[in-house]
Amino acid sequence: MASIDNFKKYTVNKSTPIPLYFQFKNILIEMMKDDVLQPGDMIPTEFELCDIYGISRTTIRQALTELVNEGKFYRVKGRGTFVAQTKIEHDLTKKVESFYDEMLRYGYTPSTKVLEFKVVSATPEVSAALNLAPNTDVIYLKRLRFCNDEPVMISKTYLPYSFCKHILDNDMNEESLYGILSSNINTKVYKILKNMEAVVPTKEDCELLNINKTTAIQLFHLTGYNKFETPVEYSVIRYRGDKNTFSIKQYV
Repeated sequence: MASIDNFKKYTVNKSTPIPLYFQFKNILIEMMKDDVLQPGDMIPTEFELCDIYGISRTTIRQALTELVNEGKFYRVKGRGTFVAQTKIEHDLTKKVESFYDEMLRYGYTPSTKVLEFKVVSATPEVSAALNLAPNTDVIYLKRLRFCNDEPVMISKTYLPYSFCKHILDNDMNEESLYGILSSNINTKVYKILKNMEAVVPTKEDCELLNINKTTAIQLFHLTGYNKFETPVEYSVIRYRGDKNTFSIKQYV
């Protein structure tokens, strides 16, 4: 647990119109910025925090709930409230790159677990995305992706079998999909279109990503095209909302 003495160095001002919950919330944020609170640290109980700052448990709980919803803290039932790990920030304006290369660029250690890897008949959704006739054979690759040994996303990728059958000879636990696709001009991805929405987690999301049903999921539908504008990849990716954030740069 983080030292209670460290919390006593910060104070709230009851004579200002600034809400007490907001002042307490900013104290915790400031403690994180000052590295007084580190990822994984457990903070004092609500009752202890009430005693330190002389404010009500309702006020303490309001601030903590907002911080949990923002992904800065997390609760473990029966144990307490902890400082969350820093979110992985994905820049959607960067060039096309693999998950592996992106994580290495940010200084993380990526890894992959293949859950399914087989040939299937394309569903209407997949056929439309890849511009294929109904029920055409496609390669289906389902992977659980890890960052520093923590599960952060589930990806389901579909590839035209006629273009990509050579991929079946590779170990996708260890090899980069984009690296393999880049070896052929017909399969190298030059452009990606992404659609994103926020959804509630499924039972599978909770089990594979080690989250609870209140954790948001950032859902991406992604289509990758070769230089001839032919779709060569369709992926449905489910990111942990508490571990990932996405940014877009715009210029006037």
